[in-house]
Amino acid sequence: MRTVTLPRRGRGILLALLGLGAATGVIGLMHGKAGRVVLAKLGVPCPVNRVDAAQVLAVRARAVGQARGDTPAPVRPALNMRLDENTYAEVRAWAIGSGARCDTLDRGYRHLRCRGVAAASLGVSGPPISELWFSFSPTDRLTAINVYRRGMTKPELEQSWRGATERLAASLGPPTQVVGDANLDRLSEEPVGVARVRYRYRDYLATVTASHLPSGGLAVREQYMSAMTEAPEPRSGPVPPQPTSDVRPPV
Repeated sequence: MRTVTLPRRGRGILLALLGLGAATGVIGLMHGKAGRVVLAKLGVPCPVNRVDAAQVLAVRARAVGQARGDTPAPVRPALNMRLDENTYAEVRAWAIGSGARCDTLDRGYRHLRCRGVAAASLGVSGPPISELWFSFSPTDRLTAINVYRRGMTKPELEQSWRGATERLAASLGPPTQVVGDANLDRLSEEPVGVARVRYRYRDYLATVTASHLPSGGLAVREQYMSAMTEAPEPRSGPVPPQPTSDVRPPV
């Protein structure tokens, strides 16, 4: 496989995008059709074969430092996962045991992109999940989860939005920030519309975004992310058992 050497400007921009992706979920977009167009304009082929993890970590730390709040979160909801604790091996074993089709992408950070994930396997209800992305630190600890639902009807949009925002409100109270119409009264009627709620803590960031875009129709993205920029304390208690079935990862 050919190693790509990026021009200085393209390398800097790409690293900024990767860091922003770790902080805001753009990483999935950058590997989609629109993202490949952006990368091509920067002179960056896709897939990118080698990115320095230390540089990505530094950019992520700066982005998270600007986004996070001042007080620690009372809890850090993450769809029954444990941020900064669950490992890549544990999450991958769970995904395979749940019947998901997953690919591993190494782009400075390791990412697990899964499709065919049943909402019930995450302990939630609602429309089918289009894609589920897990992001991991250089030490293979879970740092972020992004849930994408796309191409929905208006009732499905409202159900997905209410489910995600109400779960966060039940655990954390009112959001730190609300952008757009949180009731979604006009979102589906507008040619382009976005509504968003954010929670910002010193050690945790959560964002739910509802959107109506020409290319993707009605969509909801949920993001749950660690805002820790230093290694967490070692966890106590037993490691969750690994599946014992002979299920193999999809080809």
